[in-house]
Amino acid sequence: MSLLPSFLSSNLPSESTIAQQKAYVTYTFSHLNASVTLLEYRSVISSSGTTGLRTWEAALHLGSFLASNPESVAGKNVLELGAGTGLLSILCAEGLGVKRAMATDGDEGVVDALKSNIFLNGLEGSRKIESSVLRWGRTIRTTAFEEDFDDDPYDIVLGADITYDKTVVPWLASTLRELFDLRPSLEAFISATIRNEDTFNAFVYACGRNHLDVKDIEFEPVPVHSQTGPFYPVDTPIRIVHITSKGSHDPFAI
Repeated sequence: MSLLPSFLSSNLPSESTIAQQKAYVTYTFSHLNASVTLLEYRSVISSSGTTGLRTWEAALHLGSFLASNPESVAGKNVLELGAGTGLLSILCAEGLGVKRAMATDGDEGVVDALKSNIFLNGLEGSRKIESSVLRWGRTIRTTAFEEDFDDDPYDIVLGADITYDKTVVPWLASTLRELFDLRPSLEAFISATIRNEDTFNAFVYACGRNHLDVKDIEFEPVPVHSQTGPFYPVDTPIRIVHITSKGSHDPFAI
């Protein structure tokens, strides 16, 4: 009680200041009875100008899909593009039985933060998960990633909320094309919150120009009042697409 007056008279930080502070968030995936703990910003855009330091609805929705269909990644090598906080890669390594997950992002600061989240989930030093900088539109050949394809190739590419900026869509599609050139049997699962239909259509068009087939997966978000984990808003439509090289068999085609 003696401290109460000082608490009441102290100046509270502004909402914008609080939004720029990091917080521990635990996401539980009820299908697996597994959880992922992340240190992330509450704000939409961090003080450094990146959107990659918080977890977005599309990542939680794709995580729910993978938790409901673990056979799609179990025992496989997974490469995540635009990994941000690393939710999907950590979930794959911790609860989905992947052989190896590589979490990549184009922002070095985001990759550094991602390493902290790998540590938080007890995966530091594990051969099941790694992190690295990968910038879209720059050739993958003559890099360590090409060596990965030669020695222990990736089977699955994941990406969540990486199609929101129309200006980078051609670079993303180019990187996907090069990944498929290195591994023709590759599959990609991309999840996107459809805030702007034209932007996502631009991504689908860019994939077509790069001879990639894009098929929607029927996996509707659970209404908020029925969610048992993870919890995320579903007011804005979220799509998951399955991408394969043209002419290959697509088991998820509808």
